[in-house]
Amino acid sequence: MINVATLSDDVLTVTFSGLSKTWRVAGFRSGWIYVSGPKHRATNYLEGLNLLMNMRMCANVPAQHAIQAALGGYQSIEELILPHGRLYEQSRTAHRLLSEIEGVSVEKSDGALYLFPRLDPELYPIEDDQAFVIDLLRQKKILLSHGRAFNWEDTQHLRVVTLPHVEDLEVAIAELADFLADYRDAAARKD
Repeated sequence: MINVATLSDDVLTVTFSGLSKTWRVAGFRSGWIYVSGPKHRATNYLEGLNLLMNMRMCANVPAQHAIQAALGGYQSIEELILPHGRLYEQSRTAHRLLSEIEGVSVEKSDGALYLFPRLDPELYPIEDDQAFVIDLLRQKKILLSHGRAFNWEDTQHLRVVTLPHVEDLEVAIAELADFLADYRDAAARKD
């Protein structure tokens, strides 16, 4: 892999990175921005960026200690993403289980740590997907994100993170299937 910032020293380049995906520590909020190239051409931009970061970002101090350890040493996730690797198996298990739920369709992930299942609007007439995931959280203690939180235009998508261990995914998706069956039955009674 070639970092684009190394290809030219005469173009201002802003590189964003973090521990979340590459080092599988999602939720630690440990990220950084590296600026290279002719910074003198973007003084106002960089001042604004710095001001914005100081106002909106809060450093997760304990996680900051993990950055140095993560950036040194062995950096491959190959054994995790190959067949029988933990991330591979988690993603495939989540895909299989979600696909088995009536009225749910989902594409396999090509490397993302989440899936975006779509709920058939004929079976699941969801008007407010945010309220839907809040009801799921309250009733089943399962936290998913609604699709509109990730700029999906309709209310028929959910975002399911595939980072939990296979056993946890099996339990959570079984609970989701129960919730959806109840929702489907309630919608059918309204018709």
